[in-house]
Amino acid sequence: MLQDGCKENQSVLKRYFGAELDITIFYFIITLTVPFVVLGAGWPDLLSKVCGTAVGYVFKVFQSTYLLGVTGILVFCLALAFSPYGKVRLGKDDEKPEFSTFSWFSMLFSAGMGIGLIFWSVAEPLVHMAAPPTGEANTFEAARLGLELYFFHWGFHAWAVYAVVALTLAYFQFRKGEGALFSSCLIPLIGRKHANGLVGRLVDTFASWATIFGVVTGLGMGGMQMASGISSLFGIPGGPNLTTALILVVTFAYIATAVTGVAKGIKFVANLCVVFMIVLMFFFAVFGPTGYIFKTLWMGFSDYMLDLPKLSFATTLFGNDTWTRNWTVFFWAFWIAWAPFVGAFIARISKGRTIKEFILGVIILPPVFSFIFSAALGGTTMHLEFVRHLNVSDPINKDLAMALFVTLKHLPCFHFMTGLSLVLIFFFLITSCNSATYVAARFVTSGVDVSDPKANNRLTITFGLILGLLTVVFNYSGGLKGLQTATILGSVPFFIVMILGIVTLVKDLIQNERAEGEAVAAPSHSE
Repeated sequence: MLQDGCKENQSVLKRYFGAELDITIFYFIITLTVPFVVLGAGWPDLLSKVCGTAVGYVFKVFQSTYLLGVTGILVFCLALAFSPYGKVRLGKDDEKPEFSTFSWFSMLFSAGMGIGLIFWSVAEPLVHMAAPPTGEANTFEAARLGLELYFFHWGFHAWAVYAVVALTLAYFQFRKGEGALFSSCLIPLIGRKHANGLVGRLVDTFASWATIFGVVTGLGMGGMQMASGISSLFGIPGGPNLTTALILVVTFAYIATAVTGVAKGIKFVANLCVVFMIVLMFFFAVFGPTGYIFKTLWMGFSDYMLDLPKLSFATTLFGNDTWTRNWTVFFWAFWIAWAPFVGAFIARISKGRTIKEFILGVIILPPVFSFIFSAALGGTTMHLEFVRHLNVSDPINKDLAMALFVTLKHLPCFHFMTGLSLVLIFFFLITSCNSATYVAARFVTSGVDVSDPKANNRLTITFGLILGLLTVVFNYSGGLKGLQTATILGSVPFFIVMILGIVTLVKDLIQNERAEGEAVAAPSHSE
């Protein structure tokens, strides 16, 4: 009877969500996410306590592993790029890139940074200035260190995480003809039988889990920043209630665009986001302290490059364990949690490129743009604080989401630029949620698009609601700290998948080299 009931439930789910639905992965994801929604809705304090305990354990066990592991990923990527395997093409030997270098870069950046860059480019340097990991607070030296640490957290390490995930997916999908799933990438290591079985389903569940919790953090930060912008623009009181209302608006707007076919224009919206960011950057450069901005860029970048080895191989930065956990470990977890859906997107647009040009393009181009963007915004804020002696640090440290708007208040066209920034944030959230939900849906449909449009819309609505509800839950159970907790919890299982993916990639490349005498495609993998 019980078995018949389970089969009937599975049949209902397949009729509702499409025949391609993988019941096991779907059950895994629901089992992992629904308890968070229920706990957060009924007992937010309990959820905060449970998650805090779990994160404390993660910090204790994984802190050194994360710090050295992400550095190891960066070193691996650079070594692979300049090795003989760097000539291997992600596709057939004569295949050409699908997109121009400029279009490729634009899509790279819009996928990989988005709302986080808008949120932290002003806030993070000033937070470090007020509470530096070492030295005296509220000094120019502390602000200079803060800018360097911002470059460190948003620089080459972050994009190395994206690069290695995207490279693994692109290599096995386009070079080997495997499926667009993380489980398919592990076939040379665990065999096709296990990749298509329970082990593979767990791997794809971990990828979906990381995607959901990573985007929850981005959606939450975006909601908080939009609430602060609206509060600053219209004098409406901010707080969790306004943030929740905006999160729900974004959630329903995203679902509406997805199910009505407007999502076909998401690529255009993503490109528009990059244009808006460039407009915002040039606005700061023209109406802000232009010379000071260039000085800030050079100062931050040179400090970053000089201290990069020291920062990269430290397991406790500046001897400050608490600061290291709250900042560097959080950001490494943030990139890992975003890596499944960003990596899948980057892999999709990188067919036809060699491993070398892929790695160098992903690791170098977007960070350089983010350095320039942050120097324009962060440099203007530092100029207000230290040259014009305007106290912008106190209101920013009281509410990090206000950072951009506090700075804009001291520049021309405040209302127009605040409105433009709000539109930019809104569009970034829409594109991020679309990408994340699409990838999450692929994980529960065996890596293929659902053939029935109605079933596909139902999956979209389901995962869209999961994202929105989880974001609201963590917003009420701890605000920014609660959102950071979600990221850290989501990143742990996928970090293991990443390491296994690297091992599999190296194994397959070496076997091809030995088999053919050069880096060429190998025969299909056996079970």
